[in-house]
Amino acid sequence: GMVASWLGEIMDEITIAYILFILAVLPLVIWIFQMLFFALAWYTCRRHLYHPKTAGDVKGDLPGVSIIKPLMGVDPFLEGNLESHFTLQYPNLELLLCVQDERDPVIELVHKLQTRFPDVDCQLFVGGKPGVTNPMVHNMAPAYERAKHDLVWVSTSRIRASTAILLDLVASVQSDPRVAICHQLPYMMNDGVGGIAATVEKLAFGCNMGRNYLALNRLGTHVFTGMSYLVRKSYLDEVGGLAHYGCYLAEDYFLSQALHSRGYELVLSAFPAQQMVAASSIAGYKDRMVRWWRLRLNMMPLVTLLLEPLTECVPLGAYISWAVYYLFDVNPYLVFAVHFVLWISLDYHQLRLIQNSPLPFRFPNFLAAWCLRELLNAFVYVEGLLNPRRVRWGKNTYRVTLGGHTTLVTTAPVLPL
Repeated sequence: GMVASWLGEIMDEITIAYILFILAVLPLVIWIFQMLFFALAWYTCRRHLYHPKTAGDVKGDLPGVSIIKPLMGVDPFLEGNLESHFTLQYPNLELLLCVQDERDPVIELVHKLQTRFPDVDCQLFVGGKPGVTNPMVHNMAPAYERAKHDLVWVSTSRIRASTAILLDLVASVQSDPRVAICHQLPYMMNDGVGGIAATVEKLAFGCNMGRNYLALNRLGTHVFTGMSYLVRKSYLDEVGGLAHYGCYLAEDYFLSQALHSRGYELVLSAFPAQQMVAASSIAGYKDRMVRWWRLRLNMMPLVTLLLEPLTECVPLGAYISWAVYYLFDVNPYLVFAVHFVLWISLDYHQLRLIQNSPLPFRFPNFLAAWCLRELLNAFVYVEGLLNPRRVRWGKNTYRVTLGGHTTLVTTAPVLPL
């Protein structure tokens, strides 16, 4: 009423009708694009995922690979994650393990594995490169600079490796000199862990994020996360090297953007990232999503504020229900119910395709976690907006400016004495 009367005072009825028509058509267009994204994601799952390249796809001898693995603290899955790198069957390999604090208990685990696998070329780097703000880049930079091979696999602490994954990464990069990076779809494989929080994390990576990641990669768009990727060091050095991007918390976005803008290609591995972490919590998940959301907001404000919510089921469902009612006089509650059931069904089927094995929970558990994640989205959005420039990572707080440049605000010891 008040809005309509206010609009009536400043513009005529025909103009108002045009505006409402455009506002009603917009969600229909977005909804159709989201259905196309589902189709592209499914196509990529069936035609690309789990169809890996092998050693036979590499011309000549297998090139050497340097694996850089940043580590902090110990959890029950970490030994298995690390051991999977020590047991890789690959002819020319070095492991460069990075620890920030010399008191970190993970150092004892590293020494234990070095003793068990004396034939593995493994070095431990303690500390980091001065002047680098991003804590992970700060930690990895000395190892990156000492890496003796051109192919560098950045494998974060949660990642579990396999020989098949490594061969696929190497063959994908070696297949074309224009390829600078082969990266893995972010995914959570902690199937031995129960609890709603672990299920929410799996859904976060395998549903909305997975759909957009797979579809946009299929379309050749610049989409990349630095959870697990193989990069040509010589190409990255052309655009400044790893440490150069340590002034950003989202270093993966900026270094990949620099490579992409030079005409180099980023290709997707046939294997989703094998993230294995023992402890999951709703609070920890929410905090991570807030951190990522604030980073995206400062890098792509319009996309993050306006378009990103409309890739989620509930906001788009509410919007399209009004639009269909306005345009076609169809019951909006019926439209929302059909949209809701369809979206959940598509998400569930996509998750099963990405998993490529039986899911570790039944459909009712999926549905409960799916609804909880949708609810948490609202909290992430509101909390992200309340203090959009501040990002908390670990025990440090950073200030992020528009464009993504980052400065350290407060710091704290990594580990207590």
